[in-house]
Amino acid sequence: MAKGNPDKHRVLDRLKNADEHSLMVVNPMSKKGAEKASNVRRMARREGVDLEETSTDHPDDIGSTIEFWSKRFGGSRVILVVGGDGAINQVINNIMLSKSNKNVVLAPVPAGTANDFCRSMKLTSIEASLEALADFKVRTIDIIKIDITSTKDQVRYCSNIIGVGLDADLARRSQKYKKWGVPGYWYASLKHAAVLLFKGIPEYNVRLKAVGLEYEGPCIGLMIANINQYARTFKIAPGAQPDDGKLYVTIAKPMMMPKAFLAAMSIQFGMHDRFKQVSTFTCEEVELEIMDDLYSQEDGEVFFFPRGTKLHITLERQALNVTTPTGVSEKA
Repeated sequence: MAKGNPDKHRVLDRLKNADEHSLMVVNPMSKKGAEKASNVRRMARREGVDLEETSTDHPDDIGSTIEFWSKRFGGSRVILVVGGDGAINQVINNIMLSKSNKNVVLAPVPAGTANDFCRSMKLTSIEASLEALADFKVRTIDIIKIDITSTKDQVRYCSNIIGVGLDADLARRSQKYKKWGVPGYWYASLKHAAVLLFKGIPEYNVRLKAVGLEYEGPCIGLMIANINQYARTFKIAPGAQPDDGKLYVTIAKPMMMPKAFLAAMSIQFGMHDRFKQVSTFTCEEVELEIMDDLYSQEDGEVFFFPRGTKLHITLERQALNVTTPTGVSEKA
């Protein structure tokens, strides 16, 4: 199959399959995604394929649409997600919370900024994603589950990473530059780093308990990953796979600004564990209590945690079916 020219008939044949009713979720803020979605939509209509569609602009609509599908169809459904990690995060939360994950096959189409989830699945282009959908080779992966105990108990899911502290604060500050993509993230990070040179690096008090480490006190940041790389360039958990049954934990304890800068840069090479202030380990669950008001970033989506919030972070094993390229093993 030629690169840039996926076999449209095979994709349409897949969507026509009566046992695999199809839904397309589109992030309308993604110009590339909107264009590709428009192409798929035209192909489907021309061939008489009933392809239902919704948008990430309205998360409640996504949830009700997926729940409706879950009740109406007993067989598997194909859900195409045309967008980036935020769009995929939103869809995964709705799939998991509607308890329809056992019957759903997710077909992610990279049309965002970092596309970390798609990269972890070896889906490096829109064409590769459509080819994977046509071949219909499915990989079953783990999903991070976050049980939140606070003023309002809640459950959330993420596929890539949850980070609290400085990492999340940078993600929050970069939101206004999101349309710039990766350069926007770097601009926001460097801009804030210049401020921290004079103000010092903020510290966030946490209480963490897991097999392998118990820690109570200040930290710069804490990251729990299910994939080896995030924000496109940061190798936060070298060797991690989304189906290996492990949470990869990194905790950065207080350090001076020059060393913190070097430690941050070393993440691009997966060498951050060489700093004595940085601890890394793997486990299957984490108990985390937030001792200060702070932010989290979950697959790049930013949330606020008030002081006293408790998080129970685990993996739901083999929770989600995802189309993946032919030739990629389940332990790729």
